[in-house]
Parts: sequence; structure tokens; C-alpha cells
Amino acid sequence: MISALINRRLWLWRNRLIPSVFLLFLLPIITFAMISLPFKNIIRFSLAGIPYDIWVFPGLLFVISSFVLFPLIYREYFELRIHRKVLINMALTPHSKGTVIFSSLVVSVLEALIVIIFSTIVYASFIPIPVDLINLIFLVLCLVLYNLLLGNLFISLSLIIDTLTTMLLATFMLFLIVLFGNGFLIEFSFFPLGLDSLMKASPLSIPFQIYQKFHSTGIIDYISISISIALVYLWILLNSHILKIKLRQ
Repeated sequence: MISALINRRLWLWRNRLIPSVFLLFLLPIITFAMISLPFKNIIRFSLAGIPYDIWVFPGLLFVISSFVLFPLIYREYFELRIHRKVLINMALTPHSKGTVIFSSLVVSVLEALIVIIFSTIVYASFIPIPVDLINLIFLVLCLVLYNLLLGNLFISLSLIIDTLTTMLLATFMLFLIVLFGNGFLIEFSFFPLGLDSLMKASPLSIPFQIYQKFHSTGIIDYISISISIALVYLWILLNSHILKIKLRQ
């Protein structure tokens, strides 16, 4: 099923090639201009003394992947569901609902990673990339883990909510948390005591903390990785159950 979904995404890209390529090139530039440049003048250095534009580079990739992932999930599980289009046909296939959820997640994450690779090339023309090859590979693995968690959250919202106004409001609040509550752009230590502990415990912030720990100490947090993988698996099962309920209505 994954190959069929990939072919479908390729067909959509071919039919919208010019606007898609334009947005692909514009997204990292706008993100860099609107986030990195102004914040650099405000924060200047991280708490460890690293220049902000270098410190924020991994966080910007997490932010961009969030921006890319949302419309892919929104279209499949909200827009097409409430209009009874493609998702209904997908659900009628002999594949289980869990396979449908997992396959769409994998394809969406792959597309987000392609945009991330392109964004990294764009950023390399503005700032020195502060990671070596091993760190970059581990960053990609953490991005995959983060996208699987965030993609599951997007799917849950898209399946549970049935009205556009509620969906837009929930998405707006979620992106506020994604941007400022996961340590991507502002370090947790800048937040009041207690609030920072709450944000560190968020499942969405764990993959970024795993990467930061590896980047600064070289230690791989296997416990946090295992917990995140288990959460992804359980969340897929939950979303498949919600999908079954929605398709019966």
C-alpha cells in the first residue's frame, strides 16, 4: 500500500509541479527570514554560548517538517473524509485500518524528509551547518520519530473533529505549542519554573531532546527512544480504531 500511496503523491506533484517547487524553495527561506534573523537579534546566544542562528538550525528543521506534514494529513483525513472522497475508497481496500494509518504516515514522513533535505541545502548557503555526518544522520532519525508522533496527533485531530472552524482553531493552538513549547526556537530554561518541566515531558519535545543530548554529549537515550517508538505504535492502533468508528457513521 505504501508504494501505491507514493505513486499517488508523485502524480499530485507532477500535476502541480510549478507551484509545488516554488513553495518548496520559498518555505525554508521564509522560515529563516521570519524566525532565525529576528530571534538572532533578540537572543543572540544560547545558554551554552552558541550563536543563536547556529543553535536554532536543528529546531528550524523540526518546525519546517511540522509545516509540511500538516497539509498532507489534513487533506487525507479531514478534507477528503468530510467530503467522503478518497479516504473512504482507501478504507474499502483489503488492508487493515492500522495499515492504512501506518502507510499514510510513512509516505507523509518521506515527503517531509525530502523537504528537510532541500531546506538543509538552502540553509547551508546562509549559515555554517553545525553538525557532522553522524550528527546529521541522528538528526534525521529524530526527525522521523518526531514526524511519526506529530503525524499521529494530526490524524487524531482530523478524525475526531468534524467542523472546519473547530479544526482551524485546534490547529492554530497546536502550532503555537509546536513552535514555542518544544524547545525548537526557545530553550526551556527561558520559561518559568514548572512550565519548563511540563513542556519537557511532552511527547512531541522528546525527539528533539534526544537529539540535543546526543549532539552535546554523544550519548544515545535508548529509554526515551523506546518510549517514543512504543507511543507511536499505540497511537497508530488508537487512530485505526477511531477510523473504524468514523467510517461506520
